[in-house]
Amino acid sequence: MTTTPNLSFFTATTNDPRDLSAALRESHELLALAEQSAGIGIWDRDLATDLVRATPTFFRLMGLEPSTEPVHPDVIRAVRHPDDAAQVVDGFHKAVASGQEIYDSEYRIIRPSDGQMRWIFGRGRVVRDASGKPVRYSGVDIDVTERKRIEGQLRETEERFSKAFNAAAHPMSITTLKEGRFVDINAAGLRASGLSREQVIGRTVRELGFYGDPESQRTVRELLAKQGRFTDLETVLRNERGSRTYLLSGSSVELRGEQCLMISAVDITERKKAEEENRLLMHEVNHRANNLLAVIQAIARQTVDSGDPRNYAERLSQRIAGIAASNNLLVSGNWHGVALARLVESQLAPFAESSARLSVEGPSVKLAPAAAQAVGMALHELATNAAKYGALSRDGGRIRIAWSVTGDSDDDRIFSLGWSEQGGPAVVQPERRGFGTTVIERMVSGTLGGKATLEFAPPGVIWTFACPVTNALELGD
Repeated sequence: MTTTPNLSFFTATTNDPRDLSAALRESHELLALAEQSAGIGIWDRDLATDLVRATPTFFRLMGLEPSTEPVHPDVIRAVRHPDDAAQVVDGFHKAVASGQEIYDSEYRIIRPSDGQMRWIFGRGRVVRDASGKPVRYSGVDIDVTERKRIEGQLRETEERFSKAFNAAAHPMSITTLKEGRFVDINAAGLRASGLSREQVIGRTVRELGFYGDPESQRTVRELLAKQGRFTDLETVLRNERGSRTYLLSGSSVELRGEQCLMISAVDITERKKAEEENRLLMHEVNHRANNLLAVIQAIARQTVDSGDPRNYAERLSQRIAGIAASNNLLVSGNWHGVALARLVESQLAPFAESSARLSVEGPSVKLAPAAAQAVGMALHELATNAAKYGALSRDGGRIRIAWSVTGDSDDDRIFSLGWSEQGGPAVVQPERRGFGTTVIERMVSGTLGGKATLEFAPPGVIWTFACPVTNALELGD
């Protein structure tokens, strides 16, 4: 058995005129209630008479006195904002001329009843006769002032965010959470990546290969899943120029209905390098303190060549003073360039009995402060090892120190420095490499962006170092 829906709200169940009248009245009441509740004004324009009929709600929306009689369109047009009035009429005429059935418009009005400016959204339907001629134009108007206010606030917020986002000194980006696809990236982020905006937007983090360690991206997702945000995650990111260390902070945000990840990155590469250099320097200070007695013992043994105690004490005192002078030169940090020859003399004076044991060759050059410190440390370690185990530990041992500058232009020129020993005990490869070896091989290379080699050849230790001139020397003097 089929059940027929109850349509009593809209149709009468009998032909009794009283029932029809009641049903019609009820339908009008329901329509009026819906119209008032939704703030919708209904209107109908007869294009033949060019008169408009409208509901009371429509007139109230416009700030006009409700009328049960038709009114001329100019009555309604008069309340439209002067800057919007012409475009509404022009848009309607173009829609009719092009054969459109539906015409939408959004415009402002100034209500005569209270002087308020309101935003109105209107939608009308053009009704045509059998020949296609427009005969009626009916539709609704809705007050959308609140929506426009919210849109304006949202637009202002987005503009403020966009300005802050793009002006940020640190790289910032927005990627989709699902695929990691770039939605936006600021100017600092583009500079850090070495790419253009067109090369980044629309591509994924994985495609661009930004993460030095793929596990970092997995860590980011795990932190977001647990707490929705993360702070100061130390990560290595790569670009076309190499890798740098960043602190990443981020949180999940919703953008146009899609969950995204916004990340801010702070480059701490230089800080990490400084921390590592400070760690090595502190280790070096401790290392030197631990070796000081051994160095003084070696100097004391070399000094004993006379039975005269007074002469022995004087020479020993001079050599210890030389160590102190060299140490002050290294750690003062106030140099404005150090002559390499002077640095060599300062470092080797406490160890070599006479200049006859040293061969020093090279052009007159000045080391930049950082280079002087790094090279000075390497020379000190080499001299210490030579005094304890190498050419300076026995009579007849000699050391040759030579440097050169090769190349045509500053950008291409190379600074080279070499140390070689002869006449000492037979050299054997050490079983372990201590901190001194780390300084000799790694610290000077890392500080000056060059390459150091240390060879334990049987006739004597050989150390060489080379780097770009611009990294080591003070130029233009």
